[in-house]
Amino acid sequence: MVDYKKMYFALFNAVTTAINQLQDAQRKGESEYIEAQDISLTILPTSTDDETKTTKKPQATE
Repeated sequence: MVDYKKMYFALFNAVTTAINQLQDAQRKGESEYIEAQDISLTILPTSTDDETKTTKKPQATE
């Protein structure tokens, strides 16, 4: 008989390990970015900013 409980725990442990590794990598990358001396930030327009500038409102017709 297949031991589903054992399979579930093995999968759970593998997923948990993968999540922890991804979180550690993210923290490391963020730390390196924050500690960098040559930080230059550029504010980019959001898609809603672009749409409001280019979208014309329909004019009322009588």
